[in-house]
Amino acid sequence: MATEARSTFNNFLQDTLFAVAQDMGFKRHPPEWKQWAVTRTSKKAHEESGYMSGFGYLANKPEGSNVSYDNRIQGAVKRWVHDTFALGVRITEEAIEDLQKYVMSTAMKDLGTSAAATLHKQATRMIMTGTATTYHTTGAGLALFSASHAMLGGGTWSNLGAAATPTEAALTAAIRNFEAITDHRGKQYMQQAKTVVCGPSLEFTFDKLLGSTYEPDTANNAVNAVIRRRKLKLVIDHEITDDRWVVFGDKDPDVGFIHFDRVRPTMTRHGDPDTGDALFVVRCRFSNECNDPRSAYMIPNA
Repeated sequence: MATEARSTFNNFLQDTLFAVAQDMGFKRHPPEWKQWAVTRTSKKAHEESGYMSGFGYLANKPEGSNVSYDNRIQGAVKRWVHDTFALGVRITEEAIEDLQKYVMSTAMKDLGTSAAATLHKQATRMIMTGTATTYHTTGAGLALFSASHAMLGGGTWSNLGAAATPTEAALTAAIRNFEAITDHRGKQYMQQAKTVVCGPSLEFTFDKLLGSTYEPDTANNAVNAVIRRRKLKLVIDHEITDDRWVVFGDKDPDVGFIHFDRVRPTMTRHGDPDTGDALFVVRCRFSNECNDPRSAYMIPNA
């Protein structure tokens, strides 16, 4: 078991030190993932959600003929299974006595930083691995971002475009494709792009696209139609480490990208009666899944 003893920080035993810098002292990013994912609380061992189609279009009824009847179609059920994440540190009794200023006073805060970073990384994994089925799948068993999602009423729909560098044309096409997604019976519904999520590598590119009154990177004085027609919010998620980007609509609290907190990060302190060591532990349980991902449209990494 890893243990922090006086030998671990032997340089800090000197009285001449006026400060010791730590990772904990770095300013951290806010929980950016909460701007595109729904957060909910769970009191169960797991959570499930399902969906079903609506009815189709009305059928033409000639005079004297019978009315056509329709039935709604049951969709898949997705389960959110809560995983436990934990990390601890053991500090010897002597280190506590001689290194109180640098070791004891910061241990719990440092563990809290690790917990927040873990929550962020695990949530954004839905985007970073969203074109594969390694970690997350829809209720139907497909990748979260796929060109072959099945419609319950027959046919397919897509929330995955072709890799493209962000330009006005690429962004416009992504918005059009996203807003053209129909319900499971092929009916149009009002879905508007609200947010663009990308990593730091595309921050300034999208800032030009979404912040320019006129068309960027041209000599034209044409109005930037994306800005005029859609008030898109730009979210930089620092756990996105490549050039993929995602257009999100309204958050879906039922079958969309959902994070469940079963146990929020909780700190505990224990004492070892045999050695006198202090044990600090942070623990949490949560899950991230998506059943029906029609609230997002991805342009993958080139």
